[in-house]
Amino acid sequence: MPDICVTLAEVLKPAGYTTLMSGKWHVGERRPHWPCDRGFDRYFGLISGATNYFRLDPGRTMALDNEPWTPPREGFYMTDAITDHAVRMVREAAPKQNPLFLYLAYTAPHWPLHALPEDIDRYRGRYMKGWDRIRAERHERQIAMGLLDRAWPLAPRDEAVPAWDSLSQKEKEEWDLRMAVYAAQVDRMDRGIGRVLAELEKAGRLDNTFVLFLSDNGGCHEENIGGGLEKQATNPVPGPADSYTSYRRPWANASNTPFRFYKQSTHEGGIATPAIASWTRRIRQPGTITHEAAHVVDVMPTVLRISGAAYPRENQGTPVQPLEGVSLTTCVVHGGGLPRNAPGLGWEHQGHKAYRQGNWKLVANRGRPWELYDLGADRTELDNLAARQPKRVEQMASEWKRWAERCGVVEFDRLPPPVKR
Repeated sequence: MPDICVTLAEVLKPAGYTTLMSGKWHVGERRPHWPCDRGFDRYFGLISGATNYFRLDPGRTMALDNEPWTPPREGFYMTDAITDHAVRMVREAAPKQNPLFLYLAYTAPHWPLHALPEDIDRYRGRYMKGWDRIRAERHERQIAMGLLDRAWPLAPRDEAVPAWDSLSQKEKEEWDLRMAVYAAQVDRMDRGIGRVLAELEKAGRLDNTFVLFLSDNGGCHEENIGGGLEKQATNPVPGPADSYTSYRRPWANASNTPFRFYKQSTHEGGIATPAIASWTRRIRQPGTITHEAAHVVDVMPTVLRISGAAYPRENQGTPVQPLEGVSLTTCVVHGGGLPRNAPGLGWEHQGHKAYRQGNWKLVANRGRPWELYDLGADRTELDNLAARQPKRVEQMASEWKRWAERCGVVEFDRLPPPVKR
């Protein structure tokens, strides 16, 4: 992480906040790029991107504050450890007068599919109806909840995914287990979040705490995971420590209902994720759904607005990249819209790119031509208008290029190869 940017912790600490983090870091493997080097008072978790939930994989790093940390041989489960340390940090910091900032970054439900047996048992058999029926039922439920407009059709099943009814009984049971393990991972995380909130409530802090929960990407279709660890695993059955696998494309396709594509892509299946905000007695219309287009770049301005902290112009003598987003408080707290100063929202990830202006979205997978969608009429991106509106494509492509230059986006194919540790 370069000095041209600052973390939320680096902004909040000078404003008097106690800054805590428990979970996955993955933005700097070496010192001085660990959390406590970048503004956090306390840290526990995985410095690396992914690992076994029951032990630390070779080449991966965990840390407690500024020191490397190794899990115990017995009784360790990553999700519970992240929760335990978060609860302990809050308990120790809460009696002080300082306001608290906690970044809770679970690895769950990232691969590998590792979960505790009692959690897996809770979900076995629930997915035997199959991904086709589950996708259809979820789509109808999303419409009934007001999440989707009925005019937006369910995207077709991924052509690489077989029809559920074409599978044998044995195959169905194997796929049911995969999704049960995934659900078990989410269940354990969900209960962990509840434990952290309960600790804040016990300390008398919850009513004055703004809580923001969001997923960082759409469902993950990746296979052959962990740099070969999947092939080295001795157990092909998902769940225990000696297995190493993912829930794969079929269930990722179901997770991303009603969209197409997956994590890494900048189509809606890769970037449209749920976000939940809570702030007791501060949110004017609690329990409501907003369809305003928000972006992770909006988190920093939101935190600045709520905390009163100042965004720095320099970091270690280096000019800091200007803010891109807007505060979500106008929408989440006051129930209004999100007026943006920038002409649109931009994305780039591993060569996949997108740009959104109002309901218009320009998007392209790596090495592919631009596609154009009217998300107001076609949120599931099924009717590509690029050939019918070439001038809009040209105009929005120019806007994306200006955004990319302003934000320092480097063309993916020009990036140097990753450094081997």
